[in-house]
Amino acid sequence: MNLQEYFKRIGLQGSFDKPDLETLKLIHKQHVMSVPFENLSMHCGERHILDLEFTFNKIVRSGRGGWCFENNSLFGWVLREMGYDTTRLSSRVFDSQTNAFYPTDSHLIHKVVVDGKAYIADVAFGVSFQIWEPMELVSGKDQHQAAGVFRFLDKGDKWVLEKTSRKTKVLNPDFAESSLVKRQETTTIYYFTLEPREVEHFYEANNTLQTDPKSLFMNKSIVSLQTATGFRALVGWTYSEVTFKPEEGVDVFDLRNIEDEEKEQVLLEKFNIKLQKKLQILRGKQRCSQQQAAGTKGSDMNSLEQAEDLKAFERRLTEYVSCLQPATGRWRMILIVVSVCTATGAWNWLIDPDTQKVSFFSSLWNHPFFTISCITLIALFFAGIHKRVVAPSIIAARCRTVLAEYNMSCDDTGKLILKPRPNIQ
Repeated sequence: MNLQEYFKRIGLQGSFDKPDLETLKLIHKQHVMSVPFENLSMHCGERHILDLEFTFNKIVRSGRGGWCFENNSLFGWVLREMGYDTTRLSSRVFDSQTNAFYPTDSHLIHKVVVDGKAYIADVAFGVSFQIWEPMELVSGKDQHQAAGVFRFLDKGDKWVLEKTSRKTKVLNPDFAESSLVKRQETTTIYYFTLEPREVEHFYEANNTLQTDPKSLFMNKSIVSLQTATGFRALVGWTYSEVTFKPEEGVDVFDLRNIEDEEKEQVLLEKFNIKLQKKLQILRGKQRCSQQQAAGTKGSDMNSLEQAEDLKAFERRLTEYVSCLQPATGRWRMILIVVSVCTATGAWNWLIDPDTQKVSFFSSLWNHPFFTISCITLIALFFAGIHKRVVAPSIIAARCRTVLAEYNMSCDDTGKLILKPRPNIQ
């Protein structure tokens, strides 16, 4: 993975070595203009895999988009590589149907600190709630962006993001009452805390959103891309082009339904997405009949999904083990140096004739090199250096214990080993 490939993907040239606010705003805006928010993988018989290398290949090298876990994970990596002070955060999206926040963290965002000020970066919410530039983390301040006026509200233990929209004008009267047209003047989007999160925090939500039959993403394919004048979206079979007209205080919605056979053409022409696999989600009865016909292939699909999960797990494990190697090497070098110093000091302490003539503590005082080395060695063991020097082996051993239950193992680098099933007589 490298930054130049990413910059080319979002239409930028240059090195952008200075991690300042101007550059942050530029790449944030270019990302939302170039990389769609989309959940098409689950509707093509694939899975959305929360693995950075996999995501990089999907979005940067294959020209695809992704949902929040993918888009924002990639964007967070970009910021860290560029030298920004970046913290991964989790949020809970507001459900307008239940008038409540989702009970679990289902959205990933980043806090970025530039020149002592904190900003929230989020390149993957999509449609009319997508911010084009990072927002300063200040409570109650109206922050004007293309889609409307956004603001954060500090609620003590959490921060709430809300948006005040303009009036809407729907060109096609058939969609005058469509749920895709946002009519509320002020809308709550999500809330978040400032507690840092590791990527593992989102594994469960990433899986639930693409397996739970009640999930919106399971029931509708969604694609959204910001444009210079608004955004485009394809939600199910409804294609929309929205034009922001802040000077008139209105957003113009142009919506129409498309046929199944049009979908891939629209994806290519409007979102620059070319799928490697056919979309499996169809309309109405066609979709139901397809699901029934696919019943006999269910086990095959499960096997493919499990294989993808195993590959993602292996990549993550090998990446984690390899990340430990440099630190492990340094800890081993420190232990060797301190041990040699302690052994040398002990030898000089033992062969010194005065050692037996004075008290124990006086002899230690006469050999400060040995005393300091010994204290340092003891302190290192209390700090857990005996575990740090074999950390990769400990991780591999623990994984082998768990994998043994599934007839698998792994080597010291984290590569999975499939064992033959035992013959049961």
